[in-house]
Amino acid sequence: MVGRPRAVQGKPSARRRLRGDPCIRLDGYKLGTVYKSGSPAAPAAATEIDEPVEHLTTSPDMRLLRDPRCWLALLMIAGVLVYARGVAGDFFLFDDFQNIVLSPPMQMLGKEPPDWIGVMFLNATGPTRRPLSMLSFALNILAFGMSPPAFKVVNLLLHLANGALLYALLRRIASRLLPPGARVSTDALALVVAGVWLLHPLHVSSVLYITQRMNVLATTFTLAGLLCYVEGRLSSLGGDRSGVWTGIVGMGLFGLLAVFSKETGAMVVVYAFLIEAFCFRFEAPRQQRWPLLALYACGIALPLTAYAGHLLLHPEALNWTRHGFTVGTRLLSEARVVCDYLVWTFIPLPSSMTIFHDDIAASTGLFAPPTTAASIAFLLALAASAWVLRQRAPAFAFGVAWFLAGHSLESTVLPMELVFEHRHYLPMVGPLLAVACLVAEALARKPRALGAAAMVALAIVGSATAVRANDWRTALSMAQADARNHPESSRCQYEAGRALAEDGARRGMFAAVKAQAVAYIRRAAELDPYQVPPSAALVIIHGTDEPVPQDEVDMLAERLRSARSNEQANPFLDLLVNASNGRLALTPEQVAMLFDAASANPRWTKRVRSMMLNNYGAYQFNVVHDTAKALRLTSDAGTLDPANAYFPLNLAKINFAAGDLEEARRHLATAQELDTLNQYRNDIAELRGAIGYSNAGR
Repeated sequence: MVGRPRAVQGKPSARRRLRGDPCIRLDGYKLGTVYKSGSPAAPAAATEIDEPVEHLTTSPDMRLLRDPRCWLALLMIAGVLVYARGVAGDFFLFDDFQNIVLSPPMQMLGKEPPDWIGVMFLNATGPTRRPLSMLSFALNILAFGMSPPAFKVVNLLLHLANGALLYALLRRIASRLLPPGARVSTDALALVVAGVWLLHPLHVSSVLYITQRMNVLATTFTLAGLLCYVEGRLSSLGGDRSGVWTGIVGMGLFGLLAVFSKETGAMVVVYAFLIEAFCFRFEAPRQQRWPLLALYACGIALPLTAYAGHLLLHPEALNWTRHGFTVGTRLLSEARVVCDYLVWTFIPLPSSMTIFHDDIAASTGLFAPPTTAASIAFLLALAASAWVLRQRAPAFAFGVAWFLAGHSLESTVLPMELVFEHRHYLPMVGPLLAVACLVAEALARKPRALGAAAMVALAIVGSATAVRANDWRTALSMAQADARNHPESSRCQYEAGRALAEDGARRGMFAAVKAQAVAYIRRAAELDPYQVPPSAALVIIHGTDEPVPQDEVDMLAERLRSARSNEQANPFLDLLVNASNGRLALTPEQVAMLFDAASANPRWTKRVRSMMLNNYGAYQFNVVHDTAKALRLTSDAGTLDPANAYFPLNLAKINFAAGDLEEARRHLATAQELDTLNQYRNDIAELRGAIGYSNAGR
């Protein structure tokens, strides 16, 4: 705001009066009209500039700082700096092993011509197999080897690209979400929202957990598709008759790429609908409006109607129990979880964040716990207020709609775990944009306060991310930080104990850390009586150098008998592998007891049961030396999963070791016939050569 006019004290030639003209030019630079009241009032309110003209000349440095691209580049640099320690972490986590490290097609990369079909589709990560994400992992390996930091660098680059795409998207739609006459710079608004999102600590697990590239890459294509859509719509409003079609086709192509990165990429149509409803309001000539209506009818209304019809015809589809809750208790619980996402967005404490949030208990009723009803009431009030204020505060309404829609897929009826931070990766944009617009409008007349608020917000989230990324510098430091911050989380305590034991073994100091590792794992077992991993870990740790106490075997047997999800079988399968390799001091009676307990659990899928039979058969052959029982167990595994080439291949190996070459040859032919993706071609070729060599020897 310009104060009361006073005499100009510079050179007479510098004396200028700003009239009500739209702008004047001084030294070639454009300046806006300045008014006494700070509003676009009548020209009579114009005042004089009380500085010499030469002092108004903008220096190159100042012009650079006013360029949004300069600030965007600074945000990118800040992103690299805050993630630097975490990106250097030389370790894999959890699903990284299944999807990358232990995947046979991935392991063969660089050793022979790549098996692209196997790389892209030979996995069980989702209905689409997420081939583009798997392809990106393969290219990572071909370029840099099996290097965790190299994977994380690519993840970070994708995250930075998402920040730039988000800025480009927001600067195109922000002006359509602000009230008419709002004195807010859309460039600045887009920069702040994109910057806070880019530097937010809740995204650390999305960037540094390598497998979450699937989510990050899907977001890249989703944002690119939305940007194409917005560009097409803007050009259509400018008179381009093909603009609508250009936007739809661009969004469709990038949407397909998003879906093939992760199935949540299908949400691109929902996000586009929100942009259309709030920003463009279906404004288009009649001949260009019908493609928009057809798009959302086919992309949203039709799938929802089909799904509703499927549920009416097959209501048992919602009659599932997984992870200790049902569809009803999951819906109740997700109301609290979605509110937690909002809290973590605006109170970004690193101590609140972790990969595992199993310390958040499932709701069993509206008032169990009482926060369930309060969370439902809050979300309903939020949605209602967004509807009521959709005309007066469109940015707020849009932000709420974006947030709720973003969680509609993974936070409702699907049988998934309650909480994962990466689910809030793109939905977070909604709350950030809503609050940023409200603050910007409130402080529009106080630009210094507005700038200070933006810098403080960026500093807070950037500092929090740097702290959390530092925890991710090693697997042990990350696990211990999570265990310290989440003492009631069984999984966090378990991971701390496991990481400590692995680190001690790697450094040849296992005996020194064994007691502390066991304490973590015992605490994990106490916190959750249904978790198999802590109990299996206790058996493995004790069984490496001493007889396993019977009470620990009994506890593991009970947990196997009552385990609630198929993921709980993995530690037992690993235990059987260790036992069959002779690395566990378990007696055959103890192993048989554990196998019988696991077999009594009716929740395992056929695939899980078949792997248990196979691994127990390997134990019988390698340790007990009961070839007949090993053949019977492995044959039963093949009967349960007849399309899996792994089981006839193992039957061929057992028969070959037992000297029955004819049976070995028969099972090997079956394995080769089933191995259509060449997953086991090297093992098959090796065994065929061994059988041929054996025949030659005779």
